[in-house]
Amino acid sequence: MAAAEISSDPFPHVYIEDFLEPDDFAAVVGSPEISLRPASTVDELFSALDAADYSAIEFPGCTKSRAEYISWLETSVKPKGTHDACEGKGMAMRCATPRSDAVRSLDAFFQTRELRELLATKFNVTEPTQLDCGLQKYLNGYEISPHPDIRQKALTWMLNVNPGSNTAAQDYHTHYMTFRPDWDFVRRFWQETPDAETCWVPWQWCETQKRQTANNSIVIFSPRYDTLHAVRAHYDHLPAQRTQFYGNLWYKPQALTARPQFKDFQKGSAPKRSRMDVARSKADRLRAQLTGWTPTR
Repeated sequence: MAAAEISSDPFPHVYIEDFLEPDDFAAVVGSPEISLRPASTVDELFSALDAADYSAIEFPGCTKSRAEYISWLETSVKPKGTHDACEGKGMAMRCATPRSDAVRSLDAFFQTRELRELLATKFNVTEPTQLDCGLQKYLNGYEISPHPDIRQKALTWMLNVNPGSNTAAQDYHTHYMTFRPDWDFVRRFWQETPDAETCWVPWQWCETQKRQTANNSIVIFSPRYDTLHAVRAHYDHLPAQRTQFYGNLWYKPQALTARPQFKDFQKGSAPKRSRMDVARSKADRLRAQLTGWTPTR
């Protein structure tokens, strides 16, 4: 990691293939926490996830309700709170207690002070941060439309440890993107207005430049105004599930004066600040003081 080059295409990030040695990767991806027994129904899948100590977590593009999720799978009725730029919601499941030596060791590595200091130095993160990381599975329907991440996020990483065969061909990988020329004014607004929050935007406003399809590959970046990325998972999750070691460093919440949404940009120009945006910003800051540093996205 220390020697890895920071690529600038399409935005500053580190990309490493074959992150783990072959034997280590085989042990991790073959562990019982990652290679669950194939299921024939979604109820069997939830039983396997329960047995491996996975629990639904608050996560963007996801619902925590199994009943709501199953209803969406069976009827295509959007779950409550589905973002207007998205088709639906999936579920994000985090393994609470890894049991195999390989997974425990890798999970412990991502929580080390040495790694945090190395990455903070590499990406010039100088303010105090709080760590949130773990082993996660993402079920069919998981979707986050293009976004650069919120201002509070200092750094993020995603290591693919997908079980199953031909995982690179699955339709569940992260897109790394840029705005189409007609919508690039949104990026400029975010760049020139650092006290305004970013937001999710429609897929059609952006173009995919790269996809992280390789298993055992890791992407690391420090979010800013142009770090657009997105996920839309359309796949059969019964035999095997999209799985990552995922982590973030979070800054302490800071005051933001506006929180425009993508609809505020739809007329083709940057929005004017409204009193509603300011009020919502104050409410969010108070909520952050009450609940701690780490938001739900």
